[in-house]
Amino acid sequence: MSLNKQQKIVNWFDITYKRKGFSYLRTSEAYEVFTKILNLKSGDSVLDVACGPGLFLSLANEIDCRCTGIDASKEAVKMARNYTPESEIYLGNSEKLPFEDNSFDVVVCIGALERFVNLQEALAEQLRVAKQNSRFCFLVRNSSSILWTINMKILRRQNTAGHQDAKSLDQWKHVFESNGFNIEKIFPDQWPLHKIFSFFPLFIKKRIMLSIHKGVFPLSLSGEFIFLLSKKNP
Repeated sequence: MSLNKQQKIVNWFDITYKRKGFSYLRTSEAYEVFTKILNLKSGDSVLDVACGPGLFLSLANEIDCRCTGIDASKEAVKMARNYTPESEIYLGNSEKLPFEDNSFDVVVCIGALERFVNLQEALAEQLRVAKQNSRFCFLVRNSSSILWTINMKILRRQNTAGHQDAKSLDQWKHVFESNGFNIEKIFPDQWPLHKIFSFFPLFIKKRIMLSIHKGVFPLSLSGEFIFLLSKKNP
């Protein structure tokens, strides 16, 4: 059952990337927020789990990080290898990572945790490959947001093929704290505000997008949460 479900998710992403390409995702400037939150530095070894076409990795490469990505979608991997050739991109299952223990300074998973069939296994793998003093950044959906409530609970638009799920803030806290993580900070993801500011000059809009993680709106109203995490002591 799980294998069939996993394959359906992979097939959905292959089709979506083939049809929509980069237009399916946020624009590249949106990912700068994550580099700032993580305080990436030259020489950091970075792993992007479910990396998609490599938008975050491309920015991390500009900071001179040593970048690795993995995705289960063949289309995503092909796009990532073209978009960020400096990165090492693997085709594989995020719930069984092909890396040694204690390999990475930074592990990110941006908008994909709610897609995993076996979330606990995926988190355990990310902890395994991360160094003890590593930093984690996860973007996850808020099931209590107005948008999620309207789309999923009222209009019934849930994407079953892509296995789209969400949890409340307290539920996500419990997931991370009960699976070996310390919660350092939580930010409201306010990237959707870019539509409001889209008519602004680029230099103003970019400044806004780099600062919105400081909390323009209350956390409870955020469509998604950005968790900055660390690894619990053994």
